[in-house]
This record gives sequence, structure tokens and C-alpha cells, in this order.
Amino acid sequence: MENKNVNLLWESVMVDLMPMISTVSFQVWFSSVKPLKVYNNKLVLSVKLHSNKKQLDNTYRDMIVKCIRKNSDYIDDFIVVLEDEEQLPEELTAAAAAEPAPAADTESSGSTHFKASFTFDNFVVGDSNQLVYAAAKTVAEDPGKRYNPLFIYGGVGLGKTHIMHAIGNYLLSARPGLKVRYAAAETFTNDYIESIRTNKDSGLNKQFRDKYRNVDVLMLDDIQFIAGKGGTQDALFHTFNYLVENEKQIVFSSDRHPSLLNNVEDRLISRFASGITVDISPPGLEMRIAIIQRKAFGRRFHISRDCVYYLAEKIDTNVRELEGALNKVAFFCEMNKVAADSVDVIREALRDEIEEGGRALNYEDIIAACAAYFGVKSDDITGSRRSKQIVSARQMAIYLIYDILGLPLAEIGTYIGGRDHTTIGYARDKIDKMRRDDPIVERQIQDIRAKLGKA
Repeated sequence: MENKNVNLLWESVMVDLMPMISTVSFQVWFSSVKPLKVYNNKLVLSVKLHSNKKQLDNTYRDMIVKCIRKNSDYIDDFIVVLEDEEQLPEELTAAAAAEPAPAADTESSGSTHFKASFTFDNFVVGDSNQLVYAAAKTVAEDPGKRYNPLFIYGGVGLGKTHIMHAIGNYLLSARPGLKVRYAAAETFTNDYIESIRTNKDSGLNKQFRDKYRNVDVLMLDDIQFIAGKGGTQDALFHTFNYLVENEKQIVFSSDRHPSLLNNVEDRLISRFASGITVDISPPGLEMRIAIIQRKAFGRRFHISRDCVYYLAEKIDTNVRELEGALNKVAFFCEMNKVAADSVDVIREALRDEIEEGGRALNYEDIIAACAAYFGVKSDDITGSRRSKQIVSARQMAIYLIYDILGLPLAEIGTYIGGRDHTTIGYARDKIDKMRRDDPIVERQIQDIRAKLGKA
């Protein structure tokens, strides 16, 4: 893991740790901690004093491990070293030697780490995700028989990873003999590259095949990241066929519907859609209220009814931002020794997150959001190229600019490459009709609106 990513991980861990520890203790024991690197799936931390090392190793170990696992899918522990040690101490090498590498068939005993807090029981169900919940529960109860593959898609922070971990936790609890493998698509790609690098003459090596084929359930997260990677797609194609032919369950997640995956082979897209495809939508107001109440209860943080409603109304993008806002409010209240019983407290705690009459959304924001969603460039939308993906992005941008900003057609035309109002009107009307006839288009609109904060 690069230094930048290690630092980002530790910052996230620190945010989660703050509400658990008194302000004085946090400043004394954590202010000088520095993240160094990842070693054998452990985060290596550096401190100056032996006393600091002892506190982290003993007093705060369980809390730190919990927060690390919450923020990382594959780092599950930490090691503390002293700042004046030039190299990693011998104890690291000794620890690695003392812990034999897990065999290929030990997925069910913990070589795949699922976040313990991500279960079906604490997944808040509402109109926006009830279909995903039902499909995932069915797969967990009877893997490989129905809904294979299960393809889950939706915007960032809406609960895709939570529901995948819930499947994994359920399987490992109810059927511990099953071999379950969960990985990010990026990890699958890296393993494929390593397999080719170490086995140049005969393609994929046995270790790679065993890792992804010798399983009962394979779950790949963020599958959109295989776009444009021909070798990885070929490896996934053959892995998919092998598992399905042997009635093994496959679960995918993505930020978009299979039909919108750019630079992914048609043969894979058809297989992604061959089971059941379900989406997670941004949560509605009632669901956001339920999420805040559930999260606050879980962390034993009291927040008044008025504050819950205010927070739910102001943070309307996704679950992750909602939880982050609640964490910040809790930390603010602890630091300032105030109760979360006034809307003014919430406004002060989240003055950087909640805009009261801030910068207005403009057409460039909408074009950029549509370009990112469809995997094209903003210049493509305003330019003359007419590939299917670009035309879809362009028409969606026109529709949303009209729908959100209410600009005249002629003015929109000047922003979209100088097109005349007739062309703009046609694009607007086409998307308007498609959203009523095609649920996929309606889902696209809602996803992009959510990214723009206009859900």
C-alpha cells in the first residue's frame, strides 16, 4: 500500500477512534503516532516512547483493531515500532514465520475477513434497498441455487459492500464448512498480473486458479474496475464459467448497471446479467432517519428527535456520508461537552458539510457528473463525437440541466457545444420518455442526482 493510502487509512481510523477515547487520552497517546506501511496484512505504526507503544499494544488494541477492520477489507491488525528503529524489528519477521500462510481451502476459517458489524441484522431496510436485501438473503440461505450470479449496483456509500459482507458473515456462521472468497476487483486484477508474471510459459498458475475457483462462493466488489483490462476480463470469464458450471455462487457489485459498463467485453456483460440484477438507491427521508437512530443507538450517543430530523434532511446523499456526519457531531459534542439536543449544535458541528445558501450548482457540475457516471470526458459531452456511451451521457446532461436548473433550451444548447434548441429539446424529451418506460434510465437519473446532492 502506498504511503498516501496508508495515511488516509490511519486518518479514517483516527476519526473512528476519537469518540471512543477521552480527549486528554487521545492527545497523549495518539497525537504522535505515525503510520509507516502495511506488512503481512498488518498496519505498522511508529511511536517515540516505549510507554506509548505499551498503551497502544495493550490498553487500546481492541479499539484500534476494530477501527482498522472497519476501514479496510484486508488489513486486520497492527504492529507498533519505535521511531528510532531504522528497520522493521526482528519480531515482525519472527511473527510472520510463526504464522503459517493459510492453505487454499481455509477461506471459511477466516482468510477472508468480513467486517463483523456488517450483518443482515443491522442493515437498515427501506424502499430503496428492500429488493437487494431480499435477493442477498436468498443467496446467503441457498448459495448456487437461485440468483446466480447476483449483481448488485448503486452509487457510492449506499451499502453495496455492507450487503456483500452480510452475505459472507451469514455463510461463515450458518455454514462454516463453505469456502467463501471475497475480494475487490482490483485485487483480482493484481493477482492475475502476478500469476502471469510468475508463470510466463503456461498462463495462469495453479495458485491463482485455486484461489478463485476452489471456492463455494466468490464475491467480487467494484467490478467496474476491470474495464479496459483484457487479460483480467479473460481470466474472469473462464473463472465465471467454471464456477457456474459447478453450481458455485457468484456475487458482483458495481457502481452502475451491467449494460453501462464501458470497455467491458459483451460476453462478460451478458453473464453479469444472466442471474438477477438489483440496485440500491439513495435512501429516502424516513430511511435516513432510521439509519441515524440505529447508528446513534449502536454507539450509545443520545441525539434529540429534532436533531435527527434536521440531520436526515441536510445529509441526503448516501449512508456513508450520513454516518460520517453523525460521527462528527458526536465528536463535537464530546469535545465541547454539549448535548446533541439543539439544531444549532448540529449546524455548528457540521458547518463545513452543511451549506446554508452556499455555492449554487451550475451546468458544469452537471456535465462533469454525467461524464463521470458514463465513463467519458466532459469535453466529449460538449464535443462532436457520437459513440453510444457519449450520446447517452450528452442526452442525460441536457435533461438534467433542464430539470435541475430550469434553463431555456437555447441557453443549454450554447453550453453543449453550440447545438440548436431543437436538438436540445429532442434530447430532453427522449430521456423524459425513457425514464418513464425504462427503470434503468430512471435509476441513472436518481444516481446522478444523488451525486449532485439533488436526490
